[in-house]
Amino acid sequence: MITGDFFLIPHSSEQLPREMAYLRMWRKRKADINELLLSENDNAVTINNAVMTNDRKETTNDDGGSNTDDHSTIVTTDGSDFDTDIGMCDSDVEILNPEPEAQVRNLGNDLREWSTRHQITNRSLNELLQMLRDHGHVLPKDSRTLLATPQVIDSHSKCNGQYIYNGLEGGISYILCQNDAFRQQHSTVSLDVNIDGLPIFKSSKIQFWPILVKFNNFNPFIVALYCGESKPEPLDDYLHDFLEEFNNLQQNGLVIRGKKFAVNIHTFVCDAPARAYLKCIKGHTAYDSCERCQVKGQYVERRVVFNQLTSILRTDEAFSQIEYSRHQNGSSPLIAAGIPCVSAFVLDYMHTICLGVVRRLLVYLTRGPKLCRLSVRQKIEISQKLNMLRGHMPSEFARQPRGLQELDRWKATEFRQFLLYTGPIVLKNTVSSQLYAHFVTLTVAVSIMLDSDDVTRAAYLDFSSELMRHFVSSCPALYGKTFAVYNVHALLHIHEDVSRFKCSLNDICCFPYENYLQQIKRLVRTGQNPLAQVSKRLVEIEHAQGNSSAQSKAKPKMYISTKMRDSCFLLKDERFAFVQERRGDGTVVCDVIKQRHTVNLFDKPCLSKLLNIGYIGHSRRFKRKELKEEDLSRKVACLPYNNGSVMIPLRHGIEHSC
Repeated sequence: MITGDFFLIPHSSEQLPREMAYLRMWRKRKADINELLLSENDNAVTINNAVMTNDRKETTNDDGGSNTDDHSTIVTTDGSDFDTDIGMCDSDVEILNPEPEAQVRNLGNDLREWSTRHQITNRSLNELLQMLRDHGHVLPKDSRTLLATPQVIDSHSKCNGQYIYNGLEGGISYILCQNDAFRQQHSTVSLDVNIDGLPIFKSSKIQFWPILVKFNNFNPFIVALYCGESKPEPLDDYLHDFLEEFNNLQQNGLVIRGKKFAVNIHTFVCDAPARAYLKCIKGHTAYDSCERCQVKGQYVERRVVFNQLTSILRTDEAFSQIEYSRHQNGSSPLIAAGIPCVSAFVLDYMHTICLGVVRRLLVYLTRGPKLCRLSVRQKIEISQKLNMLRGHMPSEFARQPRGLQELDRWKATEFRQFLLYTGPIVLKNTVSSQLYAHFVTLTVAVSIMLDSDDVTRAAYLDFSSELMRHFVSSCPALYGKTFAVYNVHALLHIHEDVSRFKCSLNDICCFPYENYLQQIKRLVRTGQNPLAQVSKRLVEIEHAQGNSSAQSKAKPKMYISTKMRDSCFLLKDERFAFVQERRGDGTVVCDVIKQRHTVNLFDKPCLSKLLNIGYIGHSRRFKRKELKEEDLSRKVACLPYNNGSVMIPLRHGIEHSC
C-alpha cells in the first residue's frame, strides 16, 4: 500500500491500523517541527524526505521504502535522528539538537601513510588492497595507484652516472608551507648543506652522492641525487644546477604566501674526504691537509702526524685567490659562487671526534703500542663494566653499551656514548691516573662545546679550547708519536666553529644527515635502477604526508617515566629530581636532592660538578616534592657505580637506531 512519502508493507492485519495512525500523526507533526526549528535557527535543517528505519529489523525494497517494526527511528537528511515509539502523543516528542559530525578518516590516506612509514612492498600492499576490496571497501586495485607512484622519473646521464635534480626552492617551500610558526618569526632561511657518498650494496661499487639540505633543525631533504660507480666527475657539472639555483634565490629571494625570505648558505657539514672533494684540496693524509692552518705534517712510521701546536691560520680571501698552492689542487666551483671555503666548512665532530679521536684512542688502548696498551685483565674489566651498564641508559639512546671485544663494530653513537657518559665511569680506577685524567680532559672539553645553553657555553669556551690544546700536546707522551694524526690535530680548531656560528656542536654535525642517508638506503629494494626506486619512494612519501592529518609532527620530547633509567632529571636550579609519580594534570611527584649533597666523580681537569656530574650514594636522603613537567630541564643518565649512582646530564637529543 502506497501512502504519501512511505511505502509500507504491514507485517500483519493487526499492525496496519497502528502504522496508518502513526503516519497521520507524523505528517501533522512534521510541519510543526520544521517551523519550530526554523524559528530557532536560520540554518536549521528541515525534516523533508524523512526516512523511517527500524532499530531492530529493516528491509528496504527497490522503490526506496522501508518495512519497519514497532520501534522506529526518524532519520533526517542531515543525519540527525528522532527516536519515537508507536502511539506516542505530540507532547512526548523530544527534539534533539543534531550533534557535530565527527571527522571521517579516509582509509586510502591512512593506508598510504602506513605503507610508506613501514616501507611495505608493492606485492604485500596489493594483497591487502584485494582483501579490503573483497570486504566492500572502495579502493584501487594496484598499490601504485593508491600511492600515486610516478610512471616516469626525469633522470639523465651526467658525470659518468645517472643524475636527478629535485630542486632547492621546492624543498624550502614545502617545509615553510607546513610550519606557520617559523614563517611568521623568521625572514631568512640559512641552509646547512651536506654532500657525502653512500655505498648501496656490499657486492657492488654502485653508490649514491646526494646533495642534502636542512635549516632550523628541520629534517633534511634531497636537492639532487647522483648514482654511479664512483664520485661524480667533473665537480663543476655535479654542482652546476644546485649553485645556479642557489645564486638565483640569493639574489631574488623566495616568496612564500606573500612573504619574502632571504636565502643564504650557513655551513657545509661534511666529513674530511667530502670536504677535500668539494674544496679541491689535498686529502687528510697529505702533509698540508689541515684546512684551518698552514702546519706541515711529518712522516713518522708510515703515518703523517702533526705534532706542531701553532701555525698561521688560513683565510677565505687567500683561499679564493688560490694562494695555498701546496694545499689546493685547483679552483673549486664554490669559489665562483661566492661561498667562503675556509670558514663555511665546519669540522664535523661526529667524524673528527667520535669516529676519529675516540675510536683511535680505544684502538691504541686495546691493541696499540706497549706504551699505552692495556693488559688483558684491564680490558676484561672495562668490558664487564660496560656490560653491567646495559639496560641503564635512558630511552634517548638507540644502543646500549657493548664490550671492547665488539669495538670494530661500534657505531658513531656508541663512541659518543663512551666519550660523554660511560667512559668516565668504566675507566675510573681501571687505567692509570694519567690516562684517566687525559681522557676526562677530552670529555669535559667536548661537553662544554655541546652545551645547548648559549650563556654557559660562551662562558667556558676558552677553557674548553685550552683543554683541547692540553689534550693534543699530551698525546705523544701517553700514546706515542704516531697518535697525533689529522683528526687529533683538528681538535685545536674545532672550537672556532662554535665561536663563529654561536651554536652547539650538535647544531653543526653530521648525525642528522647520516640518519637520513640510512633511510634513503632502505628505500632501495632491488639492484635494478636504484635511482628510480628512491625517487619514486620519495614521491610516495611526500604524497602520503601531504594527505596525512598530521603533516608537521612535533619534535620528539624527552621520555618521562617512573622507571629508573627514565626518571632522573636536572631541574632549572641544578637540583636532581627522580620522578616517582606522574599525574594526568601535567604534574609529577619527585624525590629531589641538591647538588651540594653529591660527590664529584673526578676532580681533574676540573670538578665534575662544573658539568653537573655527581655521584649519589644510596644512603642519601631526598625530599619529596610536587613539580610541573616543564620544571624538568634536562634528562639525566643515572648509571650505577660503586653502590650508588653517577648522574650525567644528556648533551645530545634523541638518537636513532641507524
